[in-house]
Amino acid sequence: MIDRIKEILRKSLLFLAIAMMIMIFINRDFFNQLGQAANMILEPIAIPNAVEIPIMIAAALTGILSTLSQKYGMDTDGQKQQREKMNELNQKIKEARMSDNDEKLEQLQKERAQMTQEMMSNLTSQFKPMLYILLVTIPIFSWVYYITNPANPFYTQQALKMTLPFLHEVNLGGTFFLGFPGWIIWYFIASLPLSQLARKILNVGI
Repeated sequence: MIDRIKEILRKSLLFLAIAMMIMIFINRDFFNQLGQAANMILEPIAIPNAVEIPIMIAAALTGILSTLSQKYGMDTDGQKQQREKMNELNQKIKEARMSDNDEKLEQLQKERAQMTQEMMSNLTSQFKPMLYILLVTIPIFSWVYYITNPANPFYTQQALKMTLPFLHEVNLGGTFFLGFPGWIIWYFIASLPLSQLARKILNVGI
């Protein structure tokens, strides 16, 4: 009974994550509305006249969530072992072809097909934790979009301007290359060291 409830809950969360992504694509106002809803919880960290701080906090939160997803939802050691086995198997297949050993070649190709199927199955199962993480990261992104939107009374136009190395002054409430929001630049700059710190603390890929 408990296992059935857990399975229903997992499927419901997956459905919710997928539905959220679909709504963002089909309804342009949904992202802003989602940010407004998230602001009910996150508004205390929207520090006045310091828009870079809530963006840094958002970068830290999403970095930690991504690292946790990788640590507990992805078998990185198993993936590495599978890749090594696949490389060894490909080498054996190459040798069998060179020696014209058709019987061995057929057997090895069957093994490779089975291993490929197993790798795809593992990849699919490890993709699910990423969808769960999106249930949190998408609202966080929508919140940053909401507070940096000049139409919302959080930060003045001057407060949304930030001087960055090599880029000079960037309007975090405006758009950048290919229409991407300006705050994305500072988000990525902040997320790099914060994500590396989270990975080091949690011993993921270090």
